[in-house]
Amino acid sequence: MHRPRTAAALAGAAVLAALTATAAPAAVAATTGPAGPPGPITSCGTPGAPGLLQTRACIEVNGTQVRLFGHAYPTNPAWVAQNVGFKISGSTPALPPMAPVYTTALVPSGGSYVGGITITVPCGTSVTSNFSVDNGGWPPSPATHTITVPC
Repeated sequence: MHRPRTAAALAGAAVLAALTATAAPAAVAATTGPAGPPGPITSCGTPGAPGLLQTRACIEVNGTQVRLFGHAYPTNPAWVAQNVGFKISGSTPALPPMAPVYTTALVPSGGSYVGGITITVPCGTSVTSNFSVDNGGWPPSPATHTITVPC
C-alpha cells in the first residue's frame, strides 16, 4: 500500500522540479535585459504660409531612424480631392546635404500625410525637415520643423 503513495509522491516531485526548471530561466530573462527603446516619436511644426493648402513639416524618430514627411490640408471647405505635387527635403550636420524628393499625393478634403525621406543619424543630432507645395502656379506654403534626436 505504501508503494502507490511513494510513486505518486515521486511523480509529483518530478512535475514540480520540471515546472521550477522551466520557470526560473524565464524569470531571469525578464529581469536581466533592458526595457528596450521607446516607440516612435512623431512631431509636426507650425503651419507654413497659407495658400490653397496649409502645410506642416513633420519628423518621426524611432531610435536613430528618422523619417521626414509632411502634412497637407486644404484651406477651402469646398476643396475637391485632387493630386498635388510636393517637395520634401531635410538637413542635419551628421550627413552631407540631401537632395530634395518630389512626390505627388492625393489630398482629400480632410488632408493627407505625404511622402518621406528616411535617414539614420546618431542620437543628440538635430534634424530639419522642409515641406512645401510644388504644383505649378500654386503658392508653395513652405513649412520647416527641427528637432533633436533623443538619446
